[in-house]
This record gives sequence, C-alpha cells and structure tokens, in this order.
Amino acid sequence: MVAEIVPGLRTLGMNEYEASVYSTLVGLQKATARDIHEVSGVPRGRIYEILNDLARRGFIAVEEGSPTSYYVLDIDVAFDRLKDDYIRSLEKTREALKSLSVKPHLPPDSFFILRSGWAIENHLSSLFRRVKKSMVILCYDPMFLRKHYAAIEPLKRRIDLYVVVQKKDDYAAINLPIYEARGTVLELLETPAVNESVMGQRRDECAILVDDRDFFVIATAGSGRHAVIGSDMPLIGYVQKTIVERLNEV
Repeated sequence: MVAEIVPGLRTLGMNEYEASVYSTLVGLQKATARDIHEVSGVPRGRIYEILNDLARRGFIAVEEGSPTSYYVLDIDVAFDRLKDDYIRSLEKTREALKSLSVKPHLPPDSFFILRSGWAIENHLSSLFRRVKKSMVILCYDPMFLRKHYAAIEPLKRRIDLYVVVQKKDDYAAINLPIYEARGTVLELLETPAVNESVMGQRRDECAILVDDRDFFVIATAGSGRHAVIGSDMPLIGYVQKTIVERLNEV
C-alpha cells in the first residue's frame, strides 16, 4: 500500500525518501526514528533530517523523550493547508507572469492560425471577456450561437453587439440582436473571410470583429477545425464600422 501512495506524495513536492517516511509514519501513527527506518527502508543516516523537515512543514509533530517519538498531525488539516498554499502560489505566479506579458506589435497584415480545439475555445472565451465596446459576429452556422449562447447573451447588455446572418428565420429561437444581411453586407457573408489558399476548401463557422481592431475566424477545413486571428489591424475598424452603418440603414 505504501508503495502505491509514494508516487502521489511525490507529486506534492516530496522526494522519494520523504514520501516513504511520511506514509510509513501514517501507518504507524506514532513511532521512533528507528522504527520508521526499519519499516520504511530509508537509510538511518537520513531519517532525522527527513523527520525534522516534515515537522517543519507541518506534516508531523515531535514528542521529546528518550527516545524521541514522532506522530502524524491531522491529515485533513495538513492537506487543506497544503492545498491553500499551492493555490496562493499558483495565483501569485499567474499574476507575476501577467505582469511580464508584453502584447506583440503585429504589422497590419499579420495573422496566425490556431489548429487546436482547446486553443480555439480558449481564445474565443478571452474575446468574450475582454471586449470593451463593440462586437460584430458574422455567423454562418446557428450551432455556433447555440453552443456559445451563455457567453454571448450577457454581452448585449454591456456592449454594442451585432449578430449578422444570411437568413434570420434560421435563428428565430435564439434571443440575440440578430440582423439579416443585405446588400454589401450579404456579399461579405457570401465571400470567404480568409482566402482559401490559406486554409484550403472549408466550411465557415463565424467571423468576429472586436473593438474595431481584432478579427477571429473559425472554419472547418478538411478534417480539422481551425481559427485565423489578426490583432491591431486598422482595416478591421473600417470594416466593422461599415457593417454597422449598413445594418442601421436597413
């Protein structure tokens, strides 16, 4: 049983000897250094060092005497403290990394492609969280709106949101500000958002314009789902404003 527990304890930051000593003491509940050495097989020369370190970290306690004994502190309390320490460390590290992050300055015609489903959904969630003023969603598939409705619906109360589709009747059951494309906007929906030479033959899912500067296109090409992303692109501002103006003319 101890051999099965040791790998789990090692993921918590203990080395093999520490994990062996701690799990052995949990089984014994209270023991001398000699007892722990004999049961665990950890070299006697390391036992005191390891026991003192486990005591310092709050896993065990020391009972002075002749000989000195060691006993296990409440496991739930110890591990709850360990979990809290880990979460605090994780949050501190995340904030430190964010403070070091520098947004790359992409040239106007730069873009990159995401090919991982997790990366696509992560970036999409980030767009929904950080949009400040306006978002235009050129939607080619009602399933996209249904899948992400819980994230999109709150946006209509805090930003200017436009969901543009080819046939409004196909989206009748979706409670979002949906606009049926006309004229040049319809032509835009009927034209691939990204040249097929970039992604090959594909089925478009959506094209999203954000705050007059960023765009995000999701499409299925071949057997995979991909996203094309562009940031800090002045042309996006012109396209987004033009679409909104045309929609408001209808």
